[in-house]
Amino acid sequence: MKTITNKPMKKHTLSLLILFLVISCSLESKFSLPNDENINPKLIGEWYIGKDNDEKLTIIKHGEKTYKLLLTGKEKTDEIISFSKTVNGFQIMNLKTEYENKITNVFYGFKVEGNTLIFSEINNKLINKEFKSKTELLNFFKENINKDDFFINQTELIRK
Repeated sequence: MKTITNKPMKKHTLSLLILFLVISCSLESKFSLPNDENINPKLIGEWYIGKDNDEKLTIIKHGEKTYKLLLTGKEKTDEIISFSKTVNGFQIMNLKTEYENKITNVFYGFKVEGNTLIFSEINNKLINKEFKSKTELLNFFKENINKDDFFINQTELIRK
């Protein structure tokens, strides 16, 4: 099984991570992946950029198949509903974001190794046309997920 590439990232605060999640270059679509998997209990908990950082990503169970992500910075907390989908052995997080009453799905690869949550953007430069259905989106994942440049900009969070 291919692992998400290990590219070093400069240390930054979770505030930057929140901004990164909201305006990232990760794959976006008006369509979502199928939401047909139960939650992964390994994801539940509080995740931090570093040991001495109070900013955090809290992942809680929101339903049998959904998570609530709470991105807590120094002055505010953002909330995102998401779910996960495994495609060809790789775990993908489907975040539902809303801006000006428009729902957009943003996708990240992830894995949990012990007390480390590793997530990566999905390279949006691999898309050559807009998706017209959930099926086209899922087929894109199935056809491209094994490419070396599918997962980019890896970030690691630790559980305290």
